Amino acid sequence: MSVIEDFLEQYNRQYDFYTELARIGSNQLEQELAKRGIKAIVSYRAKKPERLKSKLEQRNADKPYKKVSDVFDDIVDLAGVRVALYFPSDRELVNEIVHELFSVNKRKEFPEKSYKPKFEKRFSGYWASHYRVNISNINKGADRYKNATFEIQVASVLMHAWSEVEHDLVYKPLSGSLSEEELSILDEINGLVLTGEIALERLQKAMTKRTKESNDISNRYELTSLITNSLNKNYLKKLKLGDTKILFNYLKDEIDFDANKFSIYLNKVNQSESETISDQLLTMMLTDSYISGSEDNKIRKYFQRSLGKVADVSGFESFVKSWIVLEKAVSIINSEQNKHHKKYHTAKFDDLVNKNILTEEEANELSYFRRIRNNLLHGVETPSNEELIQGCERLKELSINVISAIKSAEEKDKLTSELVLIS
Repeated sequence: MSVIEDFLEQYNRQYDFYTELARIGSNQLEQELAKRGIKAIVSYRAKKPERLKSKLEQRNADKPYKKVSDVFDDIVDLAGVRVALYFPSDRELVNEIVHELFSVNKRKEFPEKSYKPKFEKRFSGYWASHYRVNISNINKGADRYKNATFEIQVASVLMHAWSEVEHDLVYKPLSGSLSEEELSILDEINGLVLTGEIALERLQKAMTKRTKESNDISNRYELTSLITNSLNKNYLKKLKLGDTKILFNYLKDEIDFDANKFSIYLNKVNQSESETISDQLLTMMLTDSYISGSEDNKIRKYFQRSLGKVADVSGFESFVKSWIVLEKAVSIINSEQNKHHKKYHTAKFDDLVNKNILTEEEANELSYFRRIRNNLLHGVETPSNEELIQGCERLKELSINVISAIKSAEEKDKLTSELVLIS
């Protein structure tokens, strides 16, 4: 029995394993794409053994396989996930997600500079990103999939369709080699696909324009489009977009969405901060909308939407309110020392230690509370409501220390009153 036959026999036994591996990867990607408001069709598959045989025989002719493990090392896409994007410009956002979800062994960009097509082309061919990855986070009982490699292909819906046709007709011809006329027609279709991608990008910009003019965001896909098409591309390269689902859930409580006001927040996004774009925007809006003592405030509505109306959100609400007061206090101290920030700026506790406003231990406590605050806004595992109320009291104590360093008596009294009113 040849090496290829041995491999195929083994692969047939493992076919369900690779199908499940691809399904797990596909599900993780699909969930995260939905959170970020990225429109895409996600599919998965394991290579069909009968289609795989011809590919192996071709590769074996160029470089003979010596053992079965050589075949497994050579064929990296036994399990594959395909992300077909509605909008081609979202490829970099998907790149962010892939690196967050998986251990990326290799990223390959198409078209390759060194690539030579099998026939003379006028158009540039296949535009896509391919990844070889391993699953990082896996549920208990599925550890067997952790070290298995699979491939993710990311391209537009149009490009995926064209590449499938070209690949089957040119590189896996089932009815003989194509004529020059047939190859020219495929090249012509490629030109139409590239034109279609330009049209898709224009469509995305038109959606953004409509959103701004109508002052209405009906879903998180429109929100993501508004953010990515409003910000300078350098911001999207330096910052992660983050979870726009959280931001959209907050904006749901806006009776009248104001696109111009939202644009002001976008202009304040700071590319030197470590927080994601979505986190920066949410923090800015929470701070601006915060009114201490108001029973009908957006923070409470936000947590009731996240946790359920029957849940006790008092600890969640109080903790976030206290944190907002702390951030305001740090901002006032910076302003009094002529440190004015036109962009969004997180409180830097090391500065307060250097000014002897806080001890190093207290600054570490606040850094810990910052992590809790981020977890609260993201809806990840958090302390109980009772624990949050206790933590809130300590946060208030530390905030009083910071407020005491404010020179303006009026600002000092105002923030102190706000803290007192937080129950």
